[in-house]
Amino acid sequence: MLPRLAFLVLCCSALVSAGELKLISLFSDHAVLQAGDAAVFGKAHPGSKVSVKLGSVEATTTAGADGKWRASLAGLKPTEQGQDLIVSSGEEVFTAHDVIVGEVWIGSGQSNMDWVVKNTTAAADAKSRPADAGLRVFTVARTPKAEPADDVQGVWKLAAPDTVEGLTATGLFFARELRANIKQPVGVIHTSIGGTRAEAWGPKGMYADVADAKDFDAKETAAIKARAVALEKLQARLKSEKDKTVAAKLRQDAGRLAPVWSNGPHMNWNGMVAPLVGYSVRGAIWYQGESNAGQPEAYKWVLGSMIKSWHKAWGQEFPFIIVQLPRFQARKPDLAVEVDASWSRLRESMEWIADNVPGAMQSVNIDLGEEKDIHPKDKLPVGERLAYVALQRVYKARPVGEAPRVVKAERQGDAFVLTYDRPVVLKNDGKGFGLLGADDKWAFGQAKADGATVTVTGVKAPKEVRYAWANFPEVSVYSAGADALPAGPYRSSK
Repeated sequence: MLPRLAFLVLCCSALVSAGELKLISLFSDHAVLQAGDAAVFGKAHPGSKVSVKLGSVEATTTAGADGKWRASLAGLKPTEQGQDLIVSSGEEVFTAHDVIVGEVWIGSGQSNMDWVVKNTTAAADAKSRPADAGLRVFTVARTPKAEPADDVQGVWKLAAPDTVEGLTATGLFFARELRANIKQPVGVIHTSIGGTRAEAWGPKGMYADVADAKDFDAKETAAIKARAVALEKLQARLKSEKDKTVAAKLRQDAGRLAPVWSNGPHMNWNGMVAPLVGYSVRGAIWYQGESNAGQPEAYKWVLGSMIKSWHKAWGQEFPFIIVQLPRFQARKPDLAVEVDASWSRLRESMEWIADNVPGAMQSVNIDLGEEKDIHPKDKLPVGERLAYVALQRVYKARPVGEAPRVVKAERQGDAFVLTYDRPVVLKNDGKGFGLLGADDKWAFGQAKADGATVTVTGVKAPKEVRYAWANFPEVSVYSAGADALPAGPYRSSK
């Protein structure tokens, strides 16, 4: 026993004293590694040999001149039987316990992705379920940075009665539905901050190929410098201020001008995404857009560029599933459509991204949401619908997962006929349609469904048709059959 004990003490002391063998926090107890080929990486003494082992799968590599190394555990099979991930370099040994293999997804965005199970309508049910060793979440601490960081703060947690309440609701419900269908472990790396814009979640230079974003990086740099100058002036005033009330106000103002903040250009990427790059994942889910609703058309290139930058950083065009925003804010009852419905235009941009950015997809949630609360508490169907899209598009395990889409719209006399990509049914008395008449005024339309077509009437020689075109619209079109997925907003001209 004594020789073995001495060896263990030697390993531990070497790790603490030399400390040259380092891995990011994702490689820790209870981690989920991506099935197939999973990368393991970190730092060690330059030029040293590094060995990585998980069960019977091993890999070796050599640290570069900068100490960085990367190895690939090839052919990993899904398993929820925990094993030790052992990494060694010279006398240093790192061990992560209870590591499993399955499907790994990143969950990111703003407050609705950050919304925890405890605050949802499904909290009691989630807490009543037994612990599931094959369902795990790593929550990244909210740490925006001015420059790309090397690591994040966080730990892997198993889904259990004493942990689920504090986990991302959308991410957990997505993972749970996915796991129930593919019968494999699922891990979610959750990284989000409430109130943040998409610009904060991509790297500097992400708009390099976007004509509409000319000089955007220069403007961002100038804005950061201007903020720093303003802060310096406030701090100088604070040093000489004698009035306690005025000084308190100055300190408050200075706090709002911190040089690093959650909506700072690229700062969430720097602190909360960049350190994750290289960790093998299947894809990402994204619940954000509320903070970009004031510029809905620009969202096409803002989020589109962000997605492309993630793909470039990881070196692969992995699936990126967007939550098309649910309903919010009441529609005026006397209007058939909201002409300036910013959330409708943002949803349209999300659909455009799903159609035009490689890897991008979307789930439709237009029948969900709360009129006066931007944080709907019913996150269960949001997570499940994300999983439906993944099951259809990524895993080929579900015949239907995406919402019905209009594939053709044509005027036929005094009617507009919309053709969907599959049979649909009308609920809610077919409400939600608007027609633009010859007088350039919008009027409510009456709809009838027949298979995959919906015929909308109500005015003479209509010029345009719109459906669910409001921040908080009436909703009536659903896919026929058991899936009953809602069709998204639509307008015949843009």
